[in-house]
Amino acid sequence: MHNILVPIGVSKYAKTTLLYSIDVARHFESNVYVIDAYPAFSTLATITNVSSKLQSENISRIKKMVSSATTEADKIKFVSSEQDLIGAIKKLDQTIGIDLIVTATLNNDINHDIFLGKIAGSLIKRTKIPVLVAPVESTFEAPKKMLLAFKTGEVKASSTLNYLVLFQDHFKAKLKLLLVKVPGFAHRNHQLDDGLMQRAEQLLFSSNATVYQGVLEHFQEHKPDMLVAFKRERGFFEKLWETDIIFKKDFYCTVPLLVLKNKD
Repeated sequence: MHNILVPIGVSKYAKTTLLYSIDVARHFESNVYVIDAYPAFSTLATITNVSSKLQSENISRIKKMVSSATTEADKIKFVSSEQDLIGAIKKLDQTIGIDLIVTATLNNDINHDIFLGKIAGSLIKRTKIPVLVAPVESTFEAPKKMLLAFKTGEVKASSTLNYLVLFQDHFKAKLKLLLVKVPGFAHRNHQLDDGLMQRAEQLLFSSNATVYQGVLEHFQEHKPDMLVAFKRERGFFEKLWETDIIFKKDFYCTVPLLVLKNKD
């Protein structure tokens, strides 16, 4: 994993998200790129060192935040673009190749009804890059127990599993699979990818109205420290991604969420 991208907005938790990303990057010796979540200048995407002269108030604000967050600010690269965030990310991905995007949940207030805001939701919905969603105000801890939840075990491209393999192997984590039988479940959904089966220590089953309800059913018993899901047209988040915002009533977890995608 060479390049990690961190979109930084105006959230008061932006610094902890950046530190979380830096911790992930240290484990994999990855480069960290920071992009303004509200880009509004320059006709072409440019990559500069954080210490370079920046021409935007937003960039200056983020530069100060980065400098105050880490003594390694000179090693972090900055991305500026006049395009919207998703357009800028796609262009950067074409230029250097982004392996992972790190973002965070909106807040940890149980009385707040939103789990993922528009930025985090759009990163998952509108890019083909795997996304790691960190619980807000958390520090990165090596996962030891991973739970991959899905309603069909078919994997059309082996590359979709790349980052599951990367995290599992690097941290020597145990993997459990959770196949949730939802209404309309077909026998073909029961056919699991051989690569998944070879990596898992256990296959669990659940019958529920949604995959999320199946996750809730097994979460307390198995206590995973990282949840993994596929982003695909008819997958875990099929209904959730009709809008960019994700509400806690529809999905919520208190551990990191790794969203796998097929970049091919």
